[in-house]
Amino acid sequence: MDQSTLRAWWAHRQGLDGSFTQASSEVILDRSGWARSVGGANPYLTLYARAGVSREQADGDAAALRIHELPSARGCTYVVPASDFALALRCGRDAAQTPLKVAAKIGVTAKEVDALCEAIATSLKKGPLDPDGIREATGGASRSLGAE
Repeated sequence: MDQSTLRAWWAHRQGLDGSFTQASSEVILDRSGWARSVGGANPYLTLYARAGVSREQADGDAAALRIHELPSARGCTYVVPASDFALALRCGRDAAQTPLKVAAKIGVTAKEVDALCEAIATSLKKGPLDPDGIREATGGASRSLGAE
């Protein structure tokens, strides 16, 4: 198989050749694969590049539970189609403990994490905050763990 044939196949498989035009968010993610999110814009770009799905439409599909951001593979969050909700959650079940294991290695206790979670939840009751705002609002409950 030559390079141009391989590239054409890959573009088709990912829906980047126009073959997903007018497809729903759920169909796009089902056919092309889950969109890694980790709090970024990647899912919106994934849906827009393949079918011109707007942010409003994607948010509406998420609100209607046709797609959803879930913790899943490798401890990361992905936007997945409804047909894969159970699989995504199963993939992420064991990874949920990974961050606490890493935190413990650098001296962070589960009690400290719980206190930080409660402080964050309390601070967000007043409205959304950016990361610096959360750090300021949570005061002593959040601390720097160093450059690493």
